[in-house]
Amino acid sequence: MGSGPILPKDPIAGAIRIHSDDDRLAATALLAGSGVIMAIGPAASAAVLVVDEWTPQHDTEVLAARARGCRVTTLADLIMARAEGPIVAVTGTAGKTSTCHALRVLLINSGATVAMSDTARSSNAWPDHSLAGTSTAPHVVLIAELTSTHLCHMEMQRPADVAIITTLRPDHADLHPDHAAYIESKKRILLGQGPSHAVVLPGDDPDTLSAIGAVAGDTWMFAGPDVGAKGAFRRPDGRCVLRDSRGAVADGVLPDAPPVLIRAVLAAAAGALALGASPESLAPHMAKVTPAPHRQRELGRFRDARVIDDTMAATPRKTRAAIEAFASQQPVVVIGGDQFIHDPAEVTEVLGRIRDLRLRVVAFGDAGEGLGADAHAISWAPTVMGALAAAATIAGDGGLVLVSPMFPMKPAERDQVAALPES
Repeated sequence: MGSGPILPKDPIAGAIRIHSDDDRLAATALLAGSGVIMAIGPAASAAVLVVDEWTPQHDTEVLAARARGCRVTTLADLIMARAEGPIVAVTGTAGKTSTCHALRVLLINSGATVAMSDTARSSNAWPDHSLAGTSTAPHVVLIAELTSTHLCHMEMQRPADVAIITTLRPDHADLHPDHAAYIESKKRILLGQGPSHAVVLPGDDPDTLSAIGAVAGDTWMFAGPDVGAKGAFRRPDGRCVLRDSRGAVADGVLPDAPPVLIRAVLAAAAGALALGASPESLAPHMAKVTPAPHRQRELGRFRDARVIDDTMAATPRKTRAAIEAFASQQPVVVIGGDQFIHDPAEVTEVLGRIRDLRLRVVAFGDAGEGLGADAHAISWAPTVMGALAAAATIAGDGGLVLVSPMFPMKPAERDQVAALPES
């Protein structure tokens, strides 16, 4: 698990295209430590280009850089390359952040020392500037959440000791040339792995297993039926089974939480086991995991109504999952966002399910206004807080409001929702 510079020591010119000032400064410092100086003049003169996680895979500057032999990388790549301890990297279409937060809880409670970003946007665990100045000692576990647009630009010179893939579904069509390119980007989390590394895969998701195919690392499983494999599995009685490579087994209690968190806890437990934690050290702490911010997290009461903050649900699939999780409580659903960017058929399917369940809806933003009569919205508001106020009035004392927008929304609005007192 040794570390080394991602770039040669010979002085070369680099260019950085990162929007965050803090991340840009961190990347500059890390490059300087590897003998890279910032290019003076056009970025075309650079031999190294560092981009951020918002850079599309088919960005014209990136394609031109690669064509002339320029190396393309990311801040996450630079941080991982200098880590001295084990790295657990997590990717997937959904559940990445929740898995990272759950893994941190399990590892810390079992006695490990963990490094994970607390400053990335919307509580994501993206490796950012907060980790760049930290010398991760050999005993420190680095947890790295990696999106598809991290991975498509990463060299992965330091392979992940444990790679967790939560699920793969169509997503980020605007950031990749096509779905195949998106899937291949996700699979880059496995680059450089061999038999001494580990891969954690979802046993309940045959489509993802098929998309991943054969892997070089030691395979661990989570979720799905317990067929005696290494990993973490839910029992019919709601408890869980943890099994390591020696065949040692422990029985654990899962948190009383929506299915999305249960799945994340199982993925995290399998990752911790693959890292070497014993089933006995993990089992007592499984129930301690709570939802990460913006991910089906219950907040305090607002105008006497209970509020579920699921504001990171920016796709029909994620909103549908939230609706199913809370349907028995008949929530008033707040949906909407900045722009209507999804396949209308997928949106119509979710709205149809809302009608079938007889749920009430309050829409917000341009996307919500565009839903029109199909949403059966009781009212519409320009902002999510306006919609939340209307929904709370409708839900009444003790009723439930589910804020699961289905479309992208402004980070500032997301933070406004999260600022409500937690229950």
